[in-house]
Amino acid sequence: MKKNIKKLIAFSAALVIAAGALSGCGGNDNSAANIDIDANDMNASLEISWMGLPYNPSAQEGTYPETVLEERFNVDIKPMFLDQTNYNDKKTMMIAGGEEVDLIYELDPANVKQDAEQGLLLEIPYETIEKYAPTVYKIICEEAPEAWLYSRVGDKNYGIPNLNYANARCRSGVWRVDWLKNVGIEKIPETIDEMHDALYKFRHNDPDGNGKQDTYGMSSDITNWHTMFTDIFGAYGVLPFDWMGEGEDVEYGGFKQGTYDALETLRTWYGEGIIDPDFITDNIFSTGKDKFQNGIVGFMNQNGGYWDPDDSNSLVNVMKQIDPESEIANSLPVKGPDGQSGTFAWGAPSHVVSFGAQLAEQPEKLVRLLTMFEAMVTDEELVKSLKLGEQGKHWKFKNDAEGFGGGTEFISPYDDASQQKNECLVAEFGSPSFFVPVSVSYDEAMKFTESAKKEVLETYCPIDLGLNDAFMKPDTLPSASEYFEDLRTKQINLMVEVITGEKTVDDYKTEFAQIWSQGGGETLEAEAKEMGTLIDQIYAEAGISETGAAE
Repeated sequence: MKKNIKKLIAFSAALVIAAGALSGCGGNDNSAANIDIDANDMNASLEISWMGLPYNPSAQEGTYPETVLEERFNVDIKPMFLDQTNYNDKKTMMIAGGEEVDLIYELDPANVKQDAEQGLLLEIPYETIEKYAPTVYKIICEEAPEAWLYSRVGDKNYGIPNLNYANARCRSGVWRVDWLKNVGIEKIPETIDEMHDALYKFRHNDPDGNGKQDTYGMSSDITNWHTMFTDIFGAYGVLPFDWMGEGEDVEYGGFKQGTYDALETLRTWYGEGIIDPDFITDNIFSTGKDKFQNGIVGFMNQNGGYWDPDDSNSLVNVMKQIDPESEIANSLPVKGPDGQSGTFAWGAPSHVVSFGAQLAEQPEKLVRLLTMFEAMVTDEELVKSLKLGEQGKHWKFKNDAEGFGGGTEFISPYDDASQQKNECLVAEFGSPSFFVPVSVSYDEAMKFTESAKKEVLETYCPIDLGLNDAFMKPDTLPSASEYFEDLRTKQINLMVEVITGEKTVDDYKTEFAQIWSQGGGETLEAEAKEMGTLIDQIYAEAGISETGAAE
C-alpha cells in the first residue's frame, strides 16, 4: 500500500499554496496541542454529537452500533444522519449557524480546507493522534501515508484521514468467454494485440451465431472521465486526465506520448467498427453494462471482481437469466507494447474525520473519541459488532466451520439493503462506515473477507495495477476550480473527434496545446511543477520514513 513519497508531497503543496498562512483558522485557540488526559478514565459520562458518513439518511438514534459504543465507552451519542445530497453545504451551514458538532465527517480535502479556514475545525497535531490512538496513526502511516495530505491545511493538521482499500484496486475487465470460444479464441486476451484480435472478431465473425452483424467488441464512457478507455490508456502507461511524474518532471498525462499512441489505437479500432458508436453517450455503469448483459458488446472494462453465486443480482446470474448459454470471466488489464498495464484508481485515501473547534475547550471529548477509534482498529469483537451487528440476530456465517472465510449473510429483515442502512450495518470491513469512521489495516480487513472474494480481488483487481494521479486527485491544484474542468471537457471532446476519425492525432496535439495555453493550463502546470519540487514537510513532521513507516 505504500506510495512513492516524492509523488505524495504535491498534495500538501496544493493546500499550502491555496491556504497560505491560514490567518483566519483560529490559530492555537482551536488547537488540541499539549493536552494530557488519562485515556483510561471513563468515569465521567460524555455527550458526543456525531455527524458521520452521510450514507444513512433514514437511520434513527438508537441503532445497535450506537448502543454498543455508548455502553462500552460511557458516552451518549447524538447522531446526525444527513443525506449525501448537498451534504457539504448543509454541514457547513449547521456548524457555522451555531450547531456544536464534535465529530465532523469531511468528504473531500477541499471541504476540510473550507471549514478550517472558517474556524470550524479543531487543529489536531500528529503527536496527539499518535499518543491517544497509536494504532490508528500507525495504520495510516504504513498503509497509505499520503492520506495525511487530505487533512492538511496550510501548516496544520485538521483531522484523521481514513482509507478505502477498494478504491486502490485496478478495475477488472469482463469478457464473454462463450463469444471468445465461438470465434476460435481459447484464452482470455492478455495483450493489447490479443485484445484487438478478439474485439475485431466480436464485430466481424458473428460471435452470437445469429447470422447478423449486430455485435461490437466494446463500448466506453466519456461521462465518467476516469473510466474512459482506462485500460487502453493504461496499456500505454498513461493517465490522460491526471498529473504524472515527480519533481520538476511532473506533467499532465494528456501530453504524454502514451496518450497519443493510445488515441491512434482507438482511432484504428473505431474505424474497423469494433467500438460501439454509442460510446459517446453510454455510461459504463448503466447503458454500457446493459449492452454487455444483452449481448451487444463482448467486453467491458468495469463490473469485474467477485460475483456472489448466491446473489441473484450478481452479474453472472443476471447474465444466465438473460442467456443461459452465456459464460463470462474476469480479466486483468491488458499489457501494451512495452509490457505496461493498469487502470485509473482513486487510491486508498478516502475521507477525513475532523472535530469541532469547540473541543479545544473540551479535550476530554477528543480523548474519548480517539480512545474509541483506537479500539475500533484493535478489538476484533468490537469492530464485528459495529459493522455487522449482533451475531444470530443481525447476521450469521454462511458456514460456521469456515467462519469469515466462508462468508457472512444478514438475517431477515436485515438482509434488505434499506434495513441495513437504517441500522447502520455493513458487511465491508475495508472501508469506513457511519459508526466506524477509521480504518483497520489491510490485513485485518482481509481477515473478515470471504475467501472466494479475497482470491478474486487479489487476482484480478490487484492494488499494484491501480494507477494514481501524482497528487491523488487531478483537481487539487490551487487554480483547478477555475480552469481544470473546462480544460478536461474540451480535451475529451477533442479525443472523441480523434477516435471517430474526424481529426487526427496530430490535430489533437496541436489543438489541445492551444486549448491548454489559452485556458489556464500553463498556470496549472506551473503550480504542479512547484508542488512537485517541495520538501516532504508533512512526512518529516509526522515522522514517516521513506519506507512509509512511522519512525
